[in-house]
Amino acid sequence: MTTTNKTIKAGWRQSALALPTMALGLLSVSTAVHAQQAQSRNVIEEVIVTAQKRAQSIADVPLSIQALGAEKLERERIESLGDLRYVSPSFTFSAATGGGLANSISMRGLGSFSSEGGVQPSVSTVLDGVPLSRSGEFSADLGDIERIEVITGPQGTLFGRNSTAGALNITRKGPSPEFEAYVSGSVTDDSETVLKLMLNGPISDSVMGRLNILSKERDGHIKNLHPGRGDAGGDETVAAVLKLAFDFSDDVSLMFSADINDSETGGNPLVTFDTDTLYDPEARYTALGNGDAQRGREIMADPFTINNNSPDFYNFEQWGVVADLTWQLNDNWTLKSLTSARGWEQEFGLDIDSTPASLNNLNSLTANSTETENTFGLFAVAVDGTNYSPEGRSGGKNGVEYQTQELRFEYGDELMSVVAGGYYQNYREDGSVAVPVWVRQNPSIPLPPTPFIVSDPYMNDLKQTSWAVFGDITYDLSEAFQVFAGLRWTDEQATLDHRQRSFVASVYSCENNFCDVDLTAAILNEENNHVTDGEAADWSGRLGGRWTLSEDTNVYASYARGFIGIGVNYTRSSTPENAYLNPSVSDAYEIGLKTMMFDRRLQLHGAMFYQIVEELQTTKRVPGTTQTAPINAGDLYTQGFELNSTWLATESLEIQFGAAFTDAEFRNFELDCYVGQTAADGCNTDTGIQDMEGRQPPQAPRFKYTLSGNYERQLMDLPLDVTLGANYVWQEETATDLKRHPKLFQEAYGLLNVSAGLRAHSGVYEISLFGRNVTDEFYALRKGHSDPVTGYFQYTVRGAQAYWGINGKLMF
Repeated sequence: MTTTNKTIKAGWRQSALALPTMALGLLSVSTAVHAQQAQSRNVIEEVIVTAQKRAQSIADVPLSIQALGAEKLERERIESLGDLRYVSPSFTFSAATGGGLANSISMRGLGSFSSEGGVQPSVSTVLDGVPLSRSGEFSADLGDIERIEVITGPQGTLFGRNSTAGALNITRKGPSPEFEAYVSGSVTDDSETVLKLMLNGPISDSVMGRLNILSKERDGHIKNLHPGRGDAGGDETVAAVLKLAFDFSDDVSLMFSADINDSETGGNPLVTFDTDTLYDPEARYTALGNGDAQRGREIMADPFTINNNSPDFYNFEQWGVVADLTWQLNDNWTLKSLTSARGWEQEFGLDIDSTPASLNNLNSLTANSTETENTFGLFAVAVDGTNYSPEGRSGGKNGVEYQTQELRFEYGDELMSVVAGGYYQNYREDGSVAVPVWVRQNPSIPLPPTPFIVSDPYMNDLKQTSWAVFGDITYDLSEAFQVFAGLRWTDEQATLDHRQRSFVASVYSCENNFCDVDLTAAILNEENNHVTDGEAADWSGRLGGRWTLSEDTNVYASYARGFIGIGVNYTRSSTPENAYLNPSVSDAYEIGLKTMMFDRRLQLHGAMFYQIVEELQTTKRVPGTTQTAPINAGDLYTQGFELNSTWLATESLEIQFGAAFTDAEFRNFELDCYVGQTAADGCNTDTGIQDMEGRQPPQAPRFKYTLSGNYERQLMDLPLDVTLGANYVWQEETATDLKRHPKLFQEAYGLLNVSAGLRAHSGVYEISLFGRNVTDEFYALRKGHSDPVTGYFQYTVRGAQAYWGINGKLMF
């Protein structure tokens, strides 16, 4: 990097607060129109949350928690779980290879960092009271959400299958007795159209309903130059949510929810940004440019351009039903029953060499071991499929079905509140993966001097059950002092049926990049089939106290223990000996302050924490491939502080600021070296192992902050309110890969979103303009390295460039 570029980047980082400060300053600049106060608001409104399974003011909950209401979610266009990184300083998100089943969420520098299924998420995602088995199950549009609670730290007592890093408690809007309906739509300059429809109202004297329908279409944001292949990364989604509320009597009610989602997307294609380390870089340029190395260089320099001859796609269907029964037994006791069933099917495909290279009309007799017309001298080329690939194609499929039942009793009086009950989940997952690769001869490998095809197609059937009993109590020892304690016992059992064939074949014939392989003459042809049982059980819970210092100020201190049970290795590296990972156990200590100041116009919530996670479950990348395998990554220590604040600067201007400082590092953890790592870089070249002691985990920026402002005024003599909004998030540099390869870091970056709108006083209609990442700041959610197949690659997300749009809403 030149001195000039270093100076520019240093100046940019030094001015990390300049952009958000300017944006928020614009909110208070007077306009040419006369305005008057739209709505008198002298204090910050109270926020009610259910993080402890009962309705409480957020200021009274002894947890580090951030609540995002429906208005904020809609105003700042928080449309997916990944978008929460814009508004929560402790939250980071990482995309997964191919499908979304293993999208990874981290809090406080702690997450599974996993790009494969099988590893339970460190952050629990709870939807309408039901814990989801994978965070990727709720990757659809977040429309019609009542509230999202971002809770950091282990939630070991009251949330489903447990968590070690935190929980997302998502509540969708329920029916109301008044008839209402709306239709809304938006269009953007990157060719996205979204249409939403909502109907709500009474069906009979004792039944109410609410229906939401979503339709979304977006062209791919990554241009694919290969003829006949469409642009990548697009989205076509149709989804619906139905909620029915039944009042059987004054004491018994039922909320029934059903949702369905059908999405076809362009997935997460591997966008190459650097050449191979161990192999000829010119071959990568030549292949990427379809024979033209200079064109290949130009393609590699553009993170929004690929040249893939095989389709990149990720399609999924999911559904779910929930029956939430409430029975008010008397003035103090309530019985809650939550019964649910969910299903998920996904299919994905990747062009893992990320070039036009293919095996059209190629066979072992005519193939040249150094270069052919279609392989461009690459050492390895992806094959669409073989006669030994599941279903005759390359890629992966997963199917998930599970049922849950939670039964709990809730008690409350003036001095005490109690929650106690049991939980059960029956889970089943099946899937298949095949990624055949054509490899030319490497002189260092003692194999016949011909190219060969290597593959490890595998299929899995995983059955898993989990049950738990739990209890949690909060008791007021006095008006100023409150104690709380909770305990949970969790038991998990699993059976994995893994079926795999590994082969290296030198006799084959190929047409249209599909190869008919002869395994009778294979160099290697073996099966790895096993049925293996696993079990894990342990306790989790919490203990602490809360002191009320004044009407507007309280402090708390707590200890929490989290537990994550069975992690399953059902990748191609699975054996009976490594089929299951050791459970992860977390011990966390936290002290916090919650206060209102300046006549309740300034709210401050802060927390300091120290946490240890033993036997962290995560995944590592298998050398020479794009695949990853689950492992236990030793121990992780993390400490730091969090701050969330709201300031009602004027009766029309509200400013929110959040910050998180996280110091996280691995302990007692050794990992294989990354490709090209030397002794000077920390690799023991004799063993091929690097010591990760003291290294920072991926997706764990040391410092991150969010700053947002919302300004609302009434236009003089017009029945309209004008709204202006700005949101800025900035985070320090962070590794995106477990091995901390120096090329796989994401530099510090900041994202600025803005909006401006008009809204009728009656609420009948509103219209708004919005811009996302308006400074056009590029970033990558994840990077990887795979010699000799892909080189260095990254996932280029839509939000890594600026786009603008207009949204309209009409109420009935």
